[in-house]
Amino acid sequence: MANNSQTDPFFAFAKGEDAEIQLATGALLIAQGEYIDLNIEDYLCQLDEMARVVQERIQDSTLPEHHIAELNRYLFQENGFTGNTENYYALGNNFLNAVLDNKTGIPITLGVVYIEIGRRAGLPLVGVNFPGHFLVKYQREHLNILLDVFKDGTFMSEDMLQAKLKEMIEESVTLEPRMMAEASDREILARILRNLVRAYTLLERYDKALTAAERITWLLPNGAADYRLLGYLHYKNHAYNEGIIAFEKYLQLAESPPDAAAIEQDIEHLHKLLSRLN
Repeated sequence: MANNSQTDPFFAFAKGEDAEIQLATGALLIAQGEYIDLNIEDYLCQLDEMARVVQERIQDSTLPEHHIAELNRYLFQENGFTGNTENYYALGNNFLNAVLDNKTGIPITLGVVYIEIGRRAGLPLVGVNFPGHFLVKYQREHLNILLDVFKDGTFMSEDMLQAKLKEMIEESVTLEPRMMAEASDREILARILRNLVRAYTLLERYDKALTAAERITWLLPNGAADYRLLGYLHYKNHAYNEGIIAFEKYLQLAESPPDAAAIEQDIEHLHKLLSRLN
């Protein structure tokens, strides 16, 4: 079963106002599900201290290129943060505390480190939920600089973005503006949780996968596909009534989805399973 919403600290966090959603705090709350003794304040202080160093180096410059170069130098050259190419799918790559401790991770968790240090230093950084590969954007007025923090903060030109899109999707797809749009902190945290759902499912840790899936719906209560996933995981955890509720919520939000008939069959199957238990 998933965590009870009344006792899960992530529930109160996710239900807060958008302005109250703090990316690093949310990522550390997610990690606390795996690292029970994790001290969130210690890691927030670490980010603050790292940002102080960067801020001192950029305070006399207004040039975005200088800001990015100094942040890249501090993180990737001096502190040795790097993309985990040898063990990309390791579970720990999804947890902010582990990435800060080990200085290696995947695009989205390295992105959270980059964004949180940059923001604390006064830089206008946002996340971009690019298909298959999280990016960071330096966004100021009419300036948009896309960066691949998995590759040491490399500037991403349009040609490089198109090539990355082809690499990720493995078919001919045209680069669209929506692929480079700013992602809210809620959406970034939801993407981390989706990664965890996949990771825990592959490990057959369905209880942990269910907790992650439920947390996604707390962050983004109107995401139809997330309820379909939640229904499946309730089924894997033998929570049949909860599975029915999740599948029905999916049908309600999706509004005549192409898999409606299949989902209705799943609901009927869960009703039959429930009847055998009564």
